[in-house]
Amino acid sequence: MPDTSQPKIRLIVSDLDGTLLNTAHQIGPATDEAVQEAVRQGVLFTVATGKTFPSTQGVIDRYGISIPVITNNGTVLNDTDGSVIWDHPIPLDIALESIELARHEGILPIVYAGPELIVAPLNGSRDAIDRNMSILMAHYEPAPHIVDDLTQALRSDFKPHKIIFMNADDLDGVAAFQTTLANTFAGRADVMRSGLVSLFEILPHSVSKENALAVMLDRMGIAPEQTMAMGDNSNDLGMIRMAGLGVAMGQSPDIVRRDADYVTGTNDEDGVGHAIHELVLTPSMANRP
Repeated sequence: MPDTSQPKIRLIVSDLDGTLLNTAHQIGPATDEAVQEAVRQGVLFTVATGKTFPSTQGVIDRYGISIPVITNNGTVLNDTDGSVIWDHPIPLDIALESIELARHEGILPIVYAGPELIVAPLNGSRDAIDRNMSILMAHYEPAPHIVDDLTQALRSDFKPHKIIFMNADDLDGVAAFQTTLANTFAGRADVMRSGLVSLFEILPHSVSKENALAVMLDRMGIAPEQTMAMGDNSNDLGMIRMAGLGVAMGQSPDIVRRDADYVTGTNDEDGVGHAIHELVLTPSMANRP
């Protein structure tokens, strides 16, 4: 059970996929009601996602979010107009080396450059782009910016914040390539899987949602102890540990559940809504007629 002596929660930060959103990529009614009530009671609410800023726009509009949102797995902190408050991109040499290795293995590299997805055809064909991007766009990611030469585009026009490596037709190949990159970049970059089985990603070393959250809290004058952070996977673990109340979803892996202060229901059981009702809302106000 949570420690009832802790400071009042002033800020709720929620992951999107697997947390705020259910498996149909929607916000469940009980979760929606709880977030709306928390906002009415004066609690600040925002999101921290591995996705780009455009994927957060619907949630910003729905809940009237007026504070920064964390995107690109913590490598970017955006204001609600999309402008970048703080960022920490991947070093260019690491980005280019990883892209070259991926293309050699027939794995599609997709670069997250701020609010955009940058991609180039494999072997001159757009088939891989179309197959894999249809999956990402179903998760509210924007259509990609397609370039002829990804290396040249990063050298001249775009800043890589993270890169995903994807092949929905060869899950074993993706898993094997993840091991290759993890070994290649050990100590230089972080390689992780945080969602779909058809992809994994590379991030700047030791940069996560926790880093962006720390910047946001410092700017807003909010203590970590006054924050509740909710997530479902290893990429959420840093902010779950950092927050005064760290909440793991019911379907989270053991390492996330073990380090959380509270384990709620799954994302298909309105776990976010349950946690907000249980840990944050003032009962007399939440149950008013």
